[in-house]
Amino acid sequence: MPLTDAKRAANNRWDAKNMCVLGCKVRREYAEQVKEEAKRRGTTVNAIFTKALREFMEEVENR
Repeated sequence: MPLTDAKRAANNRWDAKNMCVLGCKVRREYAEQVKEEAKRRGTTVNAIFTKALREFMEEVENR
């Protein structure tokens, strides 16, 4: 079921207050390879980054 305009607006307001974008620069060719592999595996680049960040923070917390 597609989002209504009102729900999309509410989601955008919540995101603006609570979310932040982290990024990194990589060569365009490498980025395309990562995107293609993520798609092939049925995941997203965002999911890969989120998992890596969660594992990193778990490592930091367990020191």
